[in-house]
Amino acid sequence: MGRLDEGGSRGECAGLFSLLDDIAFSIASTFGSVLQLSEGIFAVSKNDEGVKDVPTQSPLPMEVDLVTCGVWVPIATALMADTGIRMAIFSPGIASILQANYTALDTFLSELAVSLLRKSSSRDCSDKAGESGSNSSSFSEDNFESLYFQPIITNETIKNAQSRIYQHEKTTEFAKKWNLPIYYQLRFGECCTRLNKALVKTQRYGWNSNVFTGADTLASDMRHKEGFELSLFLELYDILLSLWKADVILRPLTHRFLRGAVQLLGRTIAFVKDGLEGSIKFGEDRSGSATENGSLSINGDASKSSVENEFIGEIG
Repeated sequence: MGRLDEGGSRGECAGLFSLLDDIAFSIASTFGSVLQLSEGIFAVSKNDEGVKDVPTQSPLPMEVDLVTCGVWVPIATALMADTGIRMAIFSPGIASILQANYTALDTFLSELAVSLLRKSSSRDCSDKAGESGSNSSSFSEDNFESLYFQPIITNETIKNAQSRIYQHEKTTEFAKKWNLPIYYQLRFGECCTRLNKALVKTQRYGWNSNVFTGADTLASDMRHKEGFELSLFLELYDILLSLWKADVILRPLTHRFLRGAVQLLGRTIAFVKDGLEGSIKFGEDRSGSATENGSLSINGDASKSSVENEFIGEIG
C-alpha cells in the first residue's frame, strides 16, 4: 500500500501508474528473453493444420502461454485478492481517483504484450555489436551465441498475445470489479448540480445574470470563438465540454456520457421554451418557484426531487 500511495495522500493511489510501469519494465528486463522464446516456440501460424477452423476474431491457441498465464493472471489475482488494495483501486469512493485508477490499469493492460515482447534498445545494440564483431573476427569455438535459436517476434505475434490476454477469463473477472455506472452517476450528478444552480439564478436575476462558474478569461474567449452572449449558455457549453475531458471520460461509458449530454441540452431547451412562453416567472424570491440551492423543474415548480428524477432517473 505504501508504494501505491507514493506521491499523494493515503487512498489516492497516486503511485499506481508508476508502480504498474515498473512492474512491466522489471518483468521485461528479467524475463523478456524467456517470454520471447516462448512465443517463438509455441506460437501457432494461421497456416498450421487445424488453425483454419479457428474463428477469425478469436486469438490463435497456445500450448504454453507465459505472457497471459505467467504474467497477467498473477498480477490480476494479486490486485483482486488483497482487500485493502482492491478497495483502494476499484472502490475509492471519489470519482477522480476511480477514473485515474481505471485509466492507469487500462493503459497497462492494453500495452502489456508490447512491453513484454518487444526487444529493448540495449539488447538490440548488443546484438548489433555482436554481429559486427563476428564479421570482423574469425569464429571462436567458445562463442556459440550465434547458433542459439532466435525467436521472430512480429507485430502479428504481439497482436495475438494481446488478444489472448483480453480473451482470458481472468480479464473478464477483472473488468467486472469496476463499478462504472456509479462513476457515471457521480459525474452526471455534478453536471446536474451546476446546471440547476445556473437555471435557478437565471430565473431569479434574469437572463443577463452572471451564472458562469469559470474564469473570466475563459468566458471572454468562449464569447469570442463560439459567439455565446448569455452567461447561461456559457455555463451549459462548459458543462458539456467537461464531460469529454481526458480526466473525466471513460471509453466504456461513452454512450452514457452522450446520453447525459443530450439530457442536459433537453433540460436547457425546456427552460428556455417555458421562459419564452411565460410559464416561468423571472425575478421571484425564495418563497416563489426558485430556490437558493437550486432545483428547478421544467414547469417552474421548485421541487428538488422532480429535477433529480428528470436528470438522474434515466441513468440506469
